[in-house]
Formats: sequence, C-alpha cells, structure tokens
Amino acid sequence: MFLLLKHLYLQKIRSFFWKKSIVSSIFLALISAYFLFAFGFFGIIADKIVRDIYPNDNVLEMFTRFVFSYFLVDFVLRFKFQSISLLDLQHYLSLPFSKKKLFNFPLISSLFSYFNLLAFLVLLPFFFVHVVTNYAIIESIVWFTYIYGGILTVNFLSLGVKFIFSKKALLGYLLFAVVLVVLTLENRGIISLSKGYVVLVRYAMAQPWLIILPISLVFASYRFTYQLMVKNRYDESFTANKKRSSKLITFQFLEKYGDLGHLIMLELKFILRNKKTRTMLFTGIFFLFYGIGFYGNEIINVNSFKIIFVGLFMCSGFIMNIGQITLSGYSSHFDGLMTLALPIKTLFRVKYIIFTSAMVLAYILTIPYYLLDARIPLINFALLIYAVGTFPYLFFYVANFKYQPFDITQNKKFDVQGFNIRNFIPLIPILLVPYLIHGICFLFGNVIITYYILAGMGIIGIATNSYWLGVITRKFHEQKYKLAEGFRSRE
Repeated sequence: MFLLLKHLYLQKIRSFFWKKSIVSSIFLALISAYFLFAFGFFGIIADKIVRDIYPNDNVLEMFTRFVFSYFLVDFVLRFKFQSISLLDLQHYLSLPFSKKKLFNFPLISSLFSYFNLLAFLVLLPFFFVHVVTNYAIIESIVWFTYIYGGILTVNFLSLGVKFIFSKKALLGYLLFAVVLVVLTLENRGIISLSKGYVVLVRYAMAQPWLIILPISLVFASYRFTYQLMVKNRYDESFTANKKRSSKLITFQFLEKYGDLGHLIMLELKFILRNKKTRTMLFTGIFFLFYGIGFYGNEIINVNSFKIIFVGLFMCSGFIMNIGQITLSGYSSHFDGLMTLALPIKTLFRVKYIIFTSAMVLAYILTIPYYLLDARIPLINFALLIYAVGTFPYLFFYVANFKYQPFDITQNKKFDVQGFNIRNFIPLIPILLVPYLIHGICFLFGNVIITYYILAGMGIIGIATNSYWLGVITRKFHEQKYKLAEGFRSRE
C-alpha cells in the first residue's frame, strides 16, 4: 500500500504539469481551502439557516431530508467526475504484487476524496452544534452513522456503477434522467422519499441496534465494487480499440459555404464520430431539463439568483462541456495540425460558429418553458445573448494554458482523463459576473436591469468578435510550443 502511495506521489511530481502549473496549483489550493472553510462554517450555522427557512419544522428532520436529496446529486456528480482509480492498475497485474492490496488501494484512497471531505466538514460541526446538544449521545451517534454512512455508500457504489456503465453508456444517461425525475418529483411534493428516509433514521435512533444497517451498506458497496474491479482486471474495454462504426456522418450541405463550411463540417464530424465528445454532447443535453426541477409550480420570481443560474446552464450546457477541450481535443495530432496551412484564427472562428449555433439551438429547445411562465423565454434570451458574446472567448483564451493531453480516441465513457479542477476555472467568471450585476441591481431595487446589462455585454462581445479572436490567436502563438510539449506528455 505504501509502495503504491509512493508511486502515486512520484507520478505527480514528475509530471510535466506539476512543473508548468505551480502557480495555478497554488491558486487552486487557495480556492480549495476557501471552500473547505466555507463548508465548515456552513456546518456551524446550518441549524440556524434551517430554523429560519422552516420555523415550524424540526431542524434535524429537515436537515436529514436535505441530506437525502444530496445523496442523489452526490451520486451523479461522483459518477461523472470521480476517478475509478488513481493509478493505472493494469501495469501492476504482471508484477509479483498482492492483488488484494492492489484493488483495495483505489477504494481506500477514495475515502479521502474532496467529496467526502466537504461532506464531513459540514456534518461534523452540525453534529456537535445541534445534534449532540439536543439528543442523547447514542441517538446522535446513530444519526451521524446513518448520514455519513450513506455518503460513503454513495462513494463506493458510484465507482462500482461506473464500471458497469462504462460499457453501456445509454444506461448512464438513463441514470441521469432517473435522478433528475426523482429530484423534480421530490421538489414538487408529488413523492416524498426524503420523508421516508427521515422516518427510518428516527426509528433507528430509537432502536440503536439498527446502526448495523448503514455500516453493512458501506461494507456491501465496498465489496461490490471490489469484486467488480477484480473481475474486470484484465478487461480490455478501457484500453483496446473496438471495432469502429461503419456509419458515416455527413454534412454535405455545408460544402456550398466554401472553405469555412468545409471546416465546420470537419469539426462536426470530429465531435460526432468520437465517443468522448459524443458523451459531452449528450451530457450537455441534460442541462435542458434543469428548469423542470428549479422552476417548480409557483410563479417565477425574477428576483431570484437561480433564474440566472438555470438560464445560463440550459443555454450553455454544451459549451461548458465541449469548451473544456477546445485545443486539448487535438492533442493526439496537434503537431500535424501545426504543419497545416490553416490560419488559427479561422479555426477559432469555426469553433465560435459551432458553439454559438449549439447555444441558439439549446435556447430554442427551452422555449416550451413559456408554459410555466411567459417571462422565461425573454429572460433566457437575454442570457443567451450574454453567453454568445462572452463564453466562447473565455474558453478559447483559457484553452491556451491547458497543456494536459486529451485522448479523443479512447473508447471508455464517463472517465475524467484530461480533466481536473482547473477545467472549471472558466466557470467562475461565467457565473460570478452575472451574479454581481444581479446583486447590485437588486440593491438598487430593479433586477430587470440585470438582463439589459447582460444582453448589452453580449451585443458588444458579438460586435467585437474579430478583435477578441485576434487577441486569442496572438496568445495561442505565444503558447503553442508549450502546448505541443504538454500534449506529447503523459498525465
């Protein structure tokens, strides 16, 4: 186990990215520390927040209901972003190494993931501030075991399910849909699984021997995933090249638009003929259903911050996925790309057209939300203009600093190769700027101005398209040798 930890440490410090991105690593460490502090502070005041929101309800029961919904969201997030293993374990299979230790290592390591740490920092303060002070110590321990035991069960179960769905991606999309539907029905009060979970936890607190249930679930989920890893230890589905599909995807109608149309056709084929990019495309489609869970039955409150959040994600879900690999998607043939007589500014213009078209199409698909409130399409239209005039430029510019290769030819789905927390840095200003404008307008008593300002920013961005693409192109030429060196390296 210690040898594997040593190898993992050496893998990190010998990486090209460790040497090239120390400053960004420090920045991300500070961001991570901030979130750890914020979650810990939230745990301290969680009981007061729940009491203010639900003054007539029991604090512990409402908090437990919230945690149940968190289980569902946490499962999906882990399924999408949490790695199955921290090392390529197949390299160790031919060595005289204990298979038991080898396959226990990624599972034990997952206990220290960021997901588990954040949850622990929320639950522990709440446990001492509210639970222990209002309930018997045995009851408090039973409650904590059920809650944190559920989080650990989700941790192991998500890794196991990921092994299964890596071969059956359609089931993965079905999983996202099921969780979304359950959350929507729960939010609208049609079903109440969280109340049933509260009843179970309450009964267990009165019958302490039932503490064995969450503990058993943790061990069962651990064993389930362990057996899957052992059973699939020689599985080639993650590395071998499968038979390529014979289906041809053509966009011949684009040829009549000349060289630009031809390049757009090639880029669309690049997205649709590679499994990883198709996964990103289909995942982005699920953002269109965000409104079902967020808007609810009540009249839409335009003063709410969530209106901006939902609108941006519904219109820009695709670009938030595919924009992460603007340049790294070409990593396997980046050197060849640099030898072509292709102006880089034209390449960025092609991507801008595709990203913009995808956002416009997404907006059109959200128009049926008009049935919930006639103002939704108008609000989303303002957010669409803002996104079209700002989002692509930000992703293009940040792409010049992403040196990690992204193997577009691999067949496995739902992995995070080529991804880390740095990929989400562009999302910070994307969400922060609209929220700041909304907050300022809210203080002045007219939040409607927010959407005029955002639309104005988008119009300016669209009008100055050539200028921003020029800035991005110049930065690319400054960074292209670093990009080429990074894309030749291994993570």
